Amino acid sequence: MSERSALIIGNGGREHAIVKSLGEDVKIFVAPGNAGTAKMSNVTNIAPDDPVAFAQDNGIDFAIIGPDSYIAAGLADKFRAVGIPVFGASQSAGRLESSKSFASSFMERHGIPQPKSTTVHSASELAVGTDPLSIVLKADGLALGKGVVLPETSEEAQTTLKEMLEGIGYEGAGKEGVVIQERLSGPEVSAFALTDGTNFVMLPFSQDHKRLKTGDVGPNTGGMGAYAPLPESIVSADQTAKINEIAKKTIDGMKADGTPYQSVIYIGLMLAEQRGGDPVVIEYNARFGDPETQVILTLLQDAGVDVYELLKSTDSTLNTSLLEGIAFNKTAITVCEAADGYPESPRKGDEIFGLDATLPTGVFIHNAGTKLEENGKVVTNGGRVLYVTSVAASIDEAAANAYSVIGDSGVHFDGMQYRTDIGKQARAK
Repeated sequence: MSERSALIIGNGGREHAIVKSLGEDVKIFVAPGNAGTAKMSNVTNIAPDDPVAFAQDNGIDFAIIGPDSYIAAGLADKFRAVGIPVFGASQSAGRLESSKSFASSFMERHGIPQPKSTTVHSASELAVGTDPLSIVLKADGLALGKGVVLPETSEEAQTTLKEMLEGIGYEGAGKEGVVIQERLSGPEVSAFALTDGTNFVMLPFSQDHKRLKTGDVGPNTGGMGAYAPLPESIVSADQTAKINEIAKKTIDGMKADGTPYQSVIYIGLMLAEQRGGDPVVIEYNARFGDPETQVILTLLQDAGVDVYELLKSTDSTLNTSLLEGIAFNKTAITVCEAADGYPESPRKGDEIFGLDATLPTGVFIHNAGTKLEENGKVVTNGGRVLYVTSVAASIDEAAANAYSVIGDSGVHFDGMQYRTDIGKQARAK
């Protein structure tokens, strides 16, 4: 292909945000995509048996891997083996996400601050008398963002540990072990670094909202909304410097271990009150977060960054010049609209209304769990269905614009769940 082209792997809100950020001059294939990508003029949804072979046969310039499962399966390695540039960590580097025990050992080895952690392989290893409010239980493997439990009682802690180890629930991610971590408290920060394995650049910090309901109550989810960047009232200059040092130690450590890390690394941090507000790594993800991608890439695109070339350069030499002179002086917010029954048993097939309405300036709809039916209707097809994303001069304006298009007179579907307080940490009281 003479024009720029890309193959995007995935079907969620993250992938729709990536597609939008690349620009309309890029010819894009998405495997498998969703109703949002299906309606874009420069995008074709596909379902190839072998995405690498498809990219070769169609002369595609660049591949971007969204979900963690493909990273863990080594798909990025297969693209690189045939000489196709790819935005995605190698299987070995991706162990920072696919194995929490590996990540814990890595951080200990390279002096990266983390909660006190131990990996157990038997429910009997949970010490008698352990205060359940002092620990966090994490299934070692991939669990679709739902493998973390903060037990409230000793009985819940013991039952959860037993179920994880037996492979009951949590996508079976606890069968190889469970990491028991010290429970810390404080503001959480999502930090993303783009890297070619040596050089790196930090993207604007963001905050995710994991709990299902307004006020940070209800079960943990994959993420009900996010905003970026964070004001200095939340992350100080000193804390920012320490986060940058953590990113450097991570990237240098991976290189020193013989598993250089390329693409984007997510560093989930807590500004721990127990450590005087210092950032502590809670987890790593070997890909862009969802819903953080929706706000970060929207900010990059709004600022005029060539996202296609920036992401592609992580597979060779990171082109930091693409960010020179860029001032992120706006704020982006995204609000998730989830299906009835999410996260336990989301209902599918409800018609979605309001998708064709005229949106305010700076407001976008990112599709996630959606499906375009033959009759042209768009229906729910997953837990997290849509994201309404807004970019504006301030967090209050961005929030007002986003929420103005959600509800019975805007975007809605039966049983829709959403939080009304996304960005509350930075919004005016």
